[in-house]
Amino acid sequence: MKYKNPILSGFNPDPSICRVEEDYYLVTSSFEYFPGLPLYHSKDLVNWELIGHCITRNEQLDLSNQAPNAFGLYAPTIRYHEGRFYVVCTNVPNQGNFLIWTDDILGEWSDPIFLDLPGIDPSLLFDTNGKVYYTGTDKEIYLCEIDLETGKTSPRINIWKGIGAADPEGPHLYQKDEYYYLAISEGGTGYGHMFTMARSKQIEGPYLPYEKNPVLTNRSLPSAIQAIGHADLVQDTKNNWWAVCLGIRPLNEFPKRHLLGRETFLVPIDWSNEWPVFGNQGAVAVEMEGHDLARHPIEKLSSKEWFAKEPLRFDWNTLYQSDPTHIYQTATGLQLLGQKNTLDDAENVTWLGQRQKSLDGTFTTKFEVASLSGKAEVGLTVFLNRVHHYELAVKKQGSQLQVTLRQRIGELSGVTQTRVIEATDIVYLQITTSPAVYLFSAGSDEENLMAIGEAATRYVTTEVGGVFTGVFLGLYATGNGTELTEPVTCEWCDYSYSEE
Repeated sequence: MKYKNPILSGFNPDPSICRVEEDYYLVTSSFEYFPGLPLYHSKDLVNWELIGHCITRNEQLDLSNQAPNAFGLYAPTIRYHEGRFYVVCTNVPNQGNFLIWTDDILGEWSDPIFLDLPGIDPSLLFDTNGKVYYTGTDKEIYLCEIDLETGKTSPRINIWKGIGAADPEGPHLYQKDEYYYLAISEGGTGYGHMFTMARSKQIEGPYLPYEKNPVLTNRSLPSAIQAIGHADLVQDTKNNWWAVCLGIRPLNEFPKRHLLGRETFLVPIDWSNEWPVFGNQGAVAVEMEGHDLARHPIEKLSSKEWFAKEPLRFDWNTLYQSDPTHIYQTATGLQLLGQKNTLDDAENVTWLGQRQKSLDGTFTTKFEVASLSGKAEVGLTVFLNRVHHYELAVKKQGSQLQVTLRQRIGELSGVTQTRVIEATDIVYLQITTSPAVYLFSAGSDEENLMAIGEAATRYVTTEVGGVFTGVFLGLYATGNGTELTEPVTCEWCDYSYSEE
């Protein structure tokens, strides 16, 4: 079976996977975005559909609004046992490690059980002896037993420091034949990232590392894919082994920078001998040959979303929490009620975005702006975090609409272009994405938009302005210091992009 990587494009890091009969389920990290922990489903490991999220209620937990984007929901693990799905995760820096569960994968997840355990990157193993084990990262890898009903744990023991590289983390335990295999990531989640393994006949250890570690890495390779690591393993319906892992696709420039965030990649495994062989002798490529599985393509939705139809697609996120007071749907479309806060502020802002999924595409919206007045502003944004973003802003100026391109790059912020549109209640805004620049356009005629300006992609790459997330394309409204009382309506959004 030939397939192309990544299997989940755009910001989808730290993937974890489980199989239930012929169905595969996968979760990824989401950091400060709400709803949290996106949940995907597949029948063939290649074609995936976003079917919901594990964190959907504000009262489940408090997401961090610190900048830059290095806090919130880290590295979940999903497992299934006796009719119930479990996810363990870390909420940084607020509440630490927690456990949630559901008996209905399409329904609501439980409130968290917070765990008195340190560190990050938790995982679960349902042992064949009936016990449940928890592994985590706190400078090194530790192990304890856990009661999934109460969250109580046994005293933890350290079991492996890795092979000596920086940041041993992301542990997962697997049982195969007579061994426990411990798989972790090392080298940091950057260009030196790698995946290593050790094994023991006793779960407490000692764990002996594989002499040919790392088992999976693209470090030092002239590959379009870099920073491979943080993998999780699964067996398919034919008992073949696979791994899902994170990686990045740097732009074709020097120095290396990546724009879309850490994405999810699929790697076939040959485990016919005692130790597994991942991918192309330990490397991941864009085009790969995998085990033979029947394809189950996902029906593609129209790129245009009419906001009068409920509910919103799962692709959309807000910042920090759900905000139905300022973002809601009516029969005329999506209502954006601006708050005093702007995109620069740590407090809640009226913002709705989705992951940029490709380097090349267009993100177009239709706004009804008759309610704009005073300092009220509505627009589109290229958003990495609140200290690195661009926005195409619309304000009323007498009988005209003023359209402004504003760029925020760290401590520097300023207007780079301003244009005027004659009096109209309808405005179309568009962001055209490409590897080098974002082009911003606007107009009252969808077929004849006026170019407002452009902004370089490099300033919203992770290496320049970010930490753990990727770029979002979004809609926003603000009163620029004033709480607004009249919403602006967005009738539709059309996000079309090339399948790379």
